[in-house]
Amino acid sequence: MNVLVTGARAPIAADLARALSLAGHRVWVSDSLRWPLGAASPFVAGYVRLPAPRRDFGRFCTALAGACERLALDAIVPTSEEVFWLAGTRHRLPPGVDLRTSALPVLAQLHHKGEFARLAASLGYGAAANHVLTSRDEIAALREPERYVFKPVYSRFAARTLLAPTPRQLARLAPTPVEPWLAQTRIAGHELCAYNVAHDGRLLLHIAYAPLVRHGVGASISFGPVEHAGLRELCSRIVVATGFTGQISFDVMETDDGRLVALECNPRGTSGAHLAAQHPAVLATALLGQTTAPADRLPTEPRLLRVPLLLSQPSAWLRWRECRERDALRAAGLPLHAQLLALTEMTWLALRHRTSLARASTADFEWNGEAMRE
Repeated sequence: MNVLVTGARAPIAADLARALSLAGHRVWVSDSLRWPLGAASPFVAGYVRLPAPRRDFGRFCTALAGACERLALDAIVPTSEEVFWLAGTRHRLPPGVDLRTSALPVLAQLHHKGEFARLAASLGYGAAANHVLTSRDEIAALREPERYVFKPVYSRFAARTLLAPTPRQLARLAPTPVEPWLAQTRIAGHELCAYNVAHDGRLLLHIAYAPLVRHGVGASISFGPVEHAGLRELCSRIVVATGFTGQISFDVMETDDGRLVALECNPRGTSGAHLAAQHPAVLATALLGQTTAPADRLPTEPRLLRVPLLLSQPSAWLRWRECRERDALRAAGLPLHAQLLALTEMTWLALRHRTSLARASTADFEWNGEAMRE
């Protein structure tokens, strides 16, 4: 099959491309950047540079449809938040191109933190209280606000999340109907994550893992596998309830009494793909919806992202050999210079737009519920 892996800037894109290539497929990667990580993979047939969907959705649709025709694509495998824009182009794709994700309404429900909280609660995995806030009056009406976690319903990398906020922090919050926030009961316990691949509501692949090191309070940059039957059941129930297709990931808290609370859902790939990629044949068949039996309990080893880890924790330089051996991108075939080049481009974008590296990494394709106008 001819397969396009989108969102090539994401570290997991290199792993997805490698798995699909080793399974015998011809793989291209795409993005809007000049030097995204995945473009340097030795396992891809080429790089397709597309317009940034958030900035010009019409051009993005036209360019993507043209790439489908030119490359005779059979399938598109999304990686990151471009998945929402891709779902919005489904009607523009040539017949026969299999877009490996669910329809936009399903993705939107899972992406909106308030809507997902309601879904999780309906399945028995919800926090004690979840309040979607659209005004300052609704904040004032909350009793004991220090018992809550506050976060925008559309956010990533734990950006702007407030844990047990102070009165001064709450005074600065200004939720609106256009930019609502979620106040969720703060849960004490042990953090777990799960990466899954599903097809039409059936779980095909499941990887449970724990973040060992995070960049601040955001994305994990070192992660190790865990076994947890209850977490697999949680993932399966949500996949069944939504009829989900594609990659879907969850952040979950296990309380001291063993209860699981689903905090957030990412209807896309996350770091767990680096663990799944240690079994490329299993990952490839699941990504394309071809697995005949659910795959879990796969023996995996911890992985890390060497460059981000060394930048965020200078003491990690003392463990250079270990970092090199466990580097997910080295295992995916990416040379160190390609990682540094991608980091240089992202740093330049952050400086140019006077924002953080994390914000710069998603600014041109993140989706916050807005209408998609061609």
